[in-house]
Amino acid sequence: MVQEINGHYVTIDNTRIYYDECGKGIPLFCIHTAGATSLEFRYLLPIMADNGFRGIALDLPGHGRSYPMNWDPFRKMHQHAEFVWKVAKAVCGGEKPVVTGMSIGGDMTLDLVCNHSKEMRAAIPMEGAARTPTFADCSELEHPHACPGWHNILETGSCHSLHATCSKERIVELQWQHRFTHQQTGACDLQCWLDHDVRDKLKDIKCPVLLLRGEGDFFVPEELIDETLKGIPAGLGEKRIVKNAGHYPAFEVPEDVAKIMMDFLKRKKVI
Repeated sequence: MVQEINGHYVTIDNTRIYYDECGKGIPLFCIHTAGATSLEFRYLLPIMADNGFRGIALDLPGHGRSYPMNWDPFRKMHQHAEFVWKVAKAVCGGEKPVVTGMSIGGDMTLDLVCNHSKEMRAAIPMEGAARTPTFADCSELEHPHACPGWHNILETGSCHSLHATCSKERIVELQWQHRFTHQQTGACDLQCWLDHDVRDKLKDIKCPVLLLRGEGDFFVPEELIDETLKGIPAGLGEKRIVKNAGHYPAFEVPEDVAKIMMDFLKRKKVI
């Protein structure tokens, strides 16, 4: 049975934030990629709901149906993550969540687990690492006059980072998913990606962490995943390479990702 996804709003620090919700049970809090929205998780949420989870996927501040905090995008990953943690606590109703995310959402998941792992059941960062210095400064792209072709660049870069086996229908869908966020917000997302570095905080992690990387992802080299894994306390961290996936595994192969997640969470006695 395909479970229905319902939309909600919550106000955090006088900022109206949107989130999708599907199912009942353990909260699974999902964080999308740069310049996108909660729509990236529309395939994963019902699958995880069928597995006993309450899937929650927010639109990050300034993305989709969420307003930006104080009408200005975040440019520092930790500041962005701390705001999102307030959202998670508000919508999870006092229950410890499993937190997951892709790309900047994967980086943010690592920031959160480094700082709030005692309040989390587990963390599953996808296409994220302890640091991601994988392209040059892009702060100048915030201004529309600096990059009139911004949406074409974002859509092209996103679709090229999908695995070669991805269907044409999913490619077109991903293009549309990247048309809901303002250029300034998307460029600031990329600045958060570059700003992110939690290598010195990995030792503080207290809950299980599963690092997922699509085999075809060129934005996150496997050596950055391995570097991250080495910094996580022994027995808590694992790495899995997702077949037939690129930078968007939960969107590209949601059934496979759900199986990997469930296996990990059961073995770690999270569920």
